Amino acid sequence: MVAIQIHDSKTEEIIGAVSPIDTNIDFDKFQDEVYIKWKFFNNNPENVEDYTIEDFVDFHNATSELIIDYVIMDFIQL
Repeated sequence: MVAIQIHDSKTEEIIGAVSPIDTNIDFDKFQDEVYIKWKFFNNNPENVEDYTIEDFVDFHNATSELIIDYVIMDFIQL
């Protein structure tokens, strides 16, 4: 599995992580596509605040042939 962690462009807060549905995709293509869509998403005045990773996934999937989903993840620190 490959995933990309999404950060808010202004606050650098972690918004969430996304992964492609098709696991046979080139990572560079996946990364480029998500980067471009994240940039478009952030330039939309409707997405100024109070958006979620689910909002971005919906936006991305509506405007791209590459279908993604959000990933629930956490970390363990000993």
